[in-house]
Amino acid sequence: MEPAPDNEISSPISKTQRKKAMLGLQALGQALIELNDAQLAGLELPDELAAAIQEMKRTKSHEGKRRQLQYIGRIMRQIDAEPIAAKLERLKQPGREEKARLHRAEQWRDRLLKDADAFAALQNLRPGCDVAKLRILTETAKFEAAKARPPKAFRELFRELATFLDDID
Repeated sequence: MEPAPDNEISSPISKTQRKKAMLGLQALGQALIELNDAQLAGLELPDELAAAIQEMKRTKSHEGKRRQLQYIGRIMRQIDAEPIAAKLERLKQPGREEKARLHRAEQWRDRLLKDADAFAALQNLRPGCDVAKLRILTETAKFEAAKARPPKAFRELFRELATFLDDID
């Protein structure tokens, strides 16, 4: 009898390797538990896993949570967890579009603080925006900067602009 070629020989998985894989899946399950319902729905999880995660969120006792987390790990060993991990990673890191949107909001805020004509340009871009509110926030932000006060209106102006840009995109 001939020995098998090298590419067909597979060493058995050690107990340590299996345990590391199991703990990795439990950690992935823990990360899923920390997501809100809308984020979980976006991941399109298998029904059994989604139900186990919802049960974990309802569980109060420490021991119950530990057992439920082990159950989630067991479910995840039966399914392909790689796509879930990839989707979760994308969810954790803001995408390029989100960064670009926030950058545009910062640019508009700076433009409104420096140029009074920027309000007309913003109104042309989004006709329904509340220019009066933006003018008040801009003037308040200028006042806060001049008096070295906390930038409350400066931040509020950014949030308003980010919302407007959300509606445009």
